[in-house]
This record gives sequence, structure tokens and C-alpha cells, in this order.
Amino acid sequence: MEIDIEQCRENDKIKDIISTSGLPIKHIKLLLRISDAIYVNAINYNVAIDEGVVKLLLISSKPENQKGTFNTTSLTNVLYRIKDMEKDNKEVKTKCMVVDGMLQVLVVVNNG
Repeated sequence: MEIDIEQCRENDKIKDIISTSGLPIKHIKLLLRISDAIYVNAINYNVAIDEGVVKLLLISSKPENQKGTFNTTSLTNVLYRIKDMEKDNKEVKTKCMVVDGMLQVLVVVNNG
């Protein structure tokens, strides 16, 4: 996923991508909550959505803004929120991986 710097700076752009994704309303609301958690915890991130797979690319913590450098407390808060989302919604599966020093969280929404 390419890093869109403007998208990182403006949470409203990310919320617009999530809101117009075509996912069911329930899942849009869940993703918007995750988006808020990431923003409140001062993490730079991007979002891409393709056929029910949401890619959250966590880039860095503010104010350091160094790719791959995160505040541990902020990152833990976000990961707990993602864990709770998956635990409470059996149709949602998540997977984390390191991509080019950044943390990519895949959220797979099963509509079946």
C-alpha cells in the first residue's frame, strides 16, 4: 500500500474511505471506532479497502513521525480495541504483519 501523507494527516479522509467502502453498516461503524482509536492514540495510518478486506497500515506514532517507531502504550490501546472488535464479532477476522517496518493489520469481513 502506498503511503498517502495527506490521508495520514486528516482523519476525515480516512473516515470517508471507510464510510463509502460498500461494507455493511455494522462493519463500517466498527471500523470507524477503530479509526477513532488510532487517531486518538496519535498514530499515523492509512486505510485501503478491497472486496471485504480492510488494510490498516500503522505507520508511526506522533510526534516522532519516524516510520516504524511507535509509542508502546498507544499501540497497545489500538491493538486491544482491534482484539475486542474481533472477539465480539465472529464474522470479523484480523491478522497483523510487519511490512517495511510498519504494522499492517488486515481485517477480513465475512459476509456469510
